[in-house]
Amino acid sequence: ASDDIDRRIIGLLCCLAVIALSVVMLSQPTGNNWTILLLFAIGGFSFPLYAIGGAYTNDWVSPEQMGAAASQLVTLYGFGAMIGPLVAAPFLDIIGTQGFAWSIISLHALVLLFLVYRIRAWHAPVTTKHWDDVSFHGRAFFIPATIVSLGVNRRGQSTRQHQQTAEQQQQQ
Repeated sequence: ASDDIDRRIIGLLCCLAVIALSVVMLSQPTGNNWTILLLFAIGGFSFPLYAIGGAYTNDWVSPEQMGAAASQLVTLYGFGAMIGPLVAAPFLDIIGTQGFAWSIISLHALVLLFLVYRIRAWHAPVTTKHWDDVSFHGRAFFIPATIVSLGVNRRGQSTRQHQQTAEQQQQQ
């Protein structure tokens, strides 16, 4: 969906869904089974924000900068995963069991405000070609980088070459 619709709008809708589900979670009694289902749904709308952010970042950076940008996003994601529990803990101390839902609401509200700011302040990035406009050969021979690296060890040898080298060394 984020290839056809502005990624900022998709992120905004995900944040709104997380906030709405968290408000519903506030109305649930503690220990309710519906709370677990709500947490799964919250995760289902929250976790794609990282992928949408990565795709949005790649819209703005040149191909030469994509590796560095991905590195920074992973670092930022790791920092957020580390600092998140430290931010949620005061909510739990002050508010109690509902503090977790309030921490989710407040953090996603901050992301929502940032996305609203980005929508109002900047135009959508210029895309050169949509995937449908790419030639058939460009689509047919597109191989993701993760698949290209399968079967290759760090020295650049294929797994079969590595096995043959190991067998030759054992025979000697």
